[in-house]
Amino acid sequence: MLRRFLAGLSALLLSGSLFGPPAPASAAPTWLASASAWTNPLGGQPRITNLRYATHAGFDRVVIDVQGRLPSYNARYVARHVRDGSGARVPIRGGLALTFQADAHTSTGTSTYVGPRLARPGYPTLKAVALTGDFEGVVGFGLGLSCGEGTRPPYRIWRLHEPQRIVVDVRRC
Repeated sequence: MLRRFLAGLSALLLSGSLFGPPAPASAAPTWLASASAWTNPLGGQPRITNLRYATHAGFDRVVIDVQGRLPSYNARYVARHVRDGSGARVPIRGGLALTFQADAHTSTGTSTYVGPRLARPGYPTLKAVALTGDFEGVVGFGLGLSCGEGTRPPYRIWRLHEPQRIVVDVRRC
C-alpha cells in the first residue's frame, strides 16, 4: 500500500500537477529607442575583459564579458564617437555609445581587455565596434550603426550571469 502511494505521489510530482506548471522564463528586455541606464550599487569596480559580436535573424548582437560583479552602465545615441580623455574622433559612423563603471586594466596598468580595439563586422545594422576608452574608472565602447538617414535602430540590453556579461541587441531596420 505504501509503495502504491509513493508511486502515485512521485507521478504527481513529476507531472507538475501538484504545484502547477513551471514558471515561465523571464521576459526579454524591452526594445528601446532612447538613452538608458542601469545602476548596480554593489558593482564595485569590475573589469571588462572582452567584446564579441554576431549576427542573428532580426538583430545584431554585442556581448561584453565582465570579471566581477556587473557594472553600472549608460547607453545613448551619438552622432559621432570620440575617445575618452582626449576627445579625438573614432573613425566609425555614429550610433550607440556605451559606458561602464569598470576598468579594463589592473592596478599596475596592464590591460585585462583582450577584445577588439576597432572592428568592422559589416553586419546589416552593426557596421563597426570600437573601444573608445578605459579612463578614470570608465570603459567605453562605440557601436557604429547603419539604419538609413536619421533613423535610430532600437536596442535592448540584457544582464546575464554565469559567466557575467552584458548583451546588447540592435534590431535590424
